[in-house]
Amino acid sequence: MLISIGGTYEAIDPIRGISNKSSGKMGLELAKEAYIRGANITLIVANVTVKIPSIFNVINVESSNDMNEAILKMVPDFDIYIATAAVSDFLPGNVEDFKISSTDEISLAFKPTVKIIRKIKDINSEIFLVGFKAEYNISEEQIIDCSKKQIEMAGTDLVIANDIGNKNCNFGSDNNEIFLIDQDTIKIPLSSKKDLSKIIFDKIAKKF
Repeated sequence: MLISIGGTYEAIDPIRGISNKSSGKMGLELAKEAYIRGANITLIVANVTVKIPSIFNVINVESSNDMNEAILKMVPDFDIYIATAAVSDFLPGNVEDFKISSTDEISLAFKPTVKIIRKIKDINSEIFLVGFKAEYNISEEQIIDCSKKQIEMAGTDLVIANDIGNKNCNFGSDNNEIFLIDQDTIKIPLSSKKDLSKIIFDKIAKKF
């Protein structure tokens, strides 16, 4: 089993960049639950606030490009890939090799990153692919619609979706409220991420 966790970091210059608030907590809870159930796990770890136990095989990455290269290289050898990482959707169009002066008035142009999840099934058509979909302050109907679009475009076998705008469900929280979406939609009320990992793997076990 391959699990990607954390938030990527995109450099603007040698000491500055853009990132997101992903903590890696959900991904780590999933890894722990998978380990308990006997899975052989490799973690691709971007920027996280959690401590990764030494029992896991870890590949550390920083940028979305680093993560994508690692995933593409490893996906052919795995049975399950769980994409919990918050991979940047945009990266700077130009990265300076010097520190930009704080006295300069600058304007940054961004370009979209590659949607790596859409390439997974092309590389390994047999892999069980679990996608995560984090939205902000939208309706449940919109969350479900976005998730079904991911299933259509990426071939994900299961999508875990949530609204990080909801109280106690933001990045870095210990709890979440999620939707499990495939052919059906199941809403799981606010629960600890540890409990959610058990529910998610019960669902995976029925499908895999």
